[in-house]
Amino acid sequence: MPLVLQRMLETTQGTIGQFTLADDTTLFSMERTSTGEHPRIPAGLYEVTLDTYHTGGYPAYLVHVPGRDRILIHAANLMDELLGCIAPGKALGFYTGKLAVLQSKAALAVLMASLEGAQQDYLTVRDPN
Repeated sequence: MPLVLQRMLETTQGTIGQFTLADDTTLFSMERTSTGEHPRIPAGLYEVTLDTYHTGGYPAYLVHVPGRDRILIHAANLMDELLGCIAPGKALGFYTGKLAVLQSKAALAVLMASLEGAQQDYLTVRDPN
């Protein structure tokens, strides 16, 4: 089933978006900004495959981005915790005084369950209209 990430807003504290899952469940997302070190990935269609987030030691989806290595969808709250990766969240808020996605581990569990059994899928990333 296709997974869609619609970006909504870029700030100096990260890019906020919204995932839409196959069953129309929505989750928030956090990415880095479009410029700087480890920028967010360009809008487009990407293959995703089941992999492992080595730092956390848990299953995560790898986003196959040409010219980039190890872009994952994994649990995180802040832009600074991402190296070009994407973090899902159940809510938006502030963490340590910075814009954040909250309940990221719970959101990742929802996302993983929605893709369960899919060894390969696709992610569509859209920039704001």
